[in-house]
Amino acid sequence: MGQDMSVPYRITVRVTKEIMNRLEELVENYQYETVSDVIRRAIEEFVSKHDKNAATSKVDLVLPKRILQDLEKDLDEGSAISLEDLIRLILRDYTMGRINKELDQISKQEGNK
Repeated sequence: MGQDMSVPYRITVRVTKEIMNRLEELVENYQYETVSDVIRRAIEEFVSKHDKNAATSKVDLVLPKRILQDLEKDLDEGSAISLEDLIRLILRDYTMGRINKELDQISKQEGNK
């Protein structure tokens, strides 16, 4: 693949041998063509996550292995199309539950007046 001329800036970054090996593993194990593609994607995700003007924000989520295994089992059973989608569904359901609980409390308070 030739150099993409629509990306006019070049950045030089030094990393440890361990990090470089891990980056090369990502290229081998996933659908990245080069280490530069992996780094470019990481930078894009970082900027997107920290963009205070964005309509949404991203959150890093660290899950215990047991919970991750449970979620992956749910995925295998067809609960969602991806882990991210499944987590979004879980958070949506949780949020709706909280909203409904708040609405019930407001209704009870108004009924007592």
